[in-house]
Amino acid sequence: MKTCPRCESKKAEMVSQSPVKGAWEVYSCPVCMFTWRSSEPESITNPEKYNKAFKVDPQDVPNAAKVPPVPERRISHK
Repeated sequence: MKTCPRCESKKAEMVSQSPVKGAWEVYSCPVCMFTWRSSEPESITNPEKYNKAFKVDPQDVPNAAKVPPVPERRISHK
């Protein structure tokens, strides 16, 4: 398990690997739903360098606003 750069939980796990062995891995955090690739810059992958303005407190996640559903597609009548 890895430390999530955004919420700093220790629960992030690798969810995918590149087709070229060792090129990159994709990690996902089940706490804050953040996903990142190992090949991204340290400002994304390193919890100490991740922009503090975008940090998430894991205790706040359950109280976060729900994402609204995508409305049905409008059918154009020509």
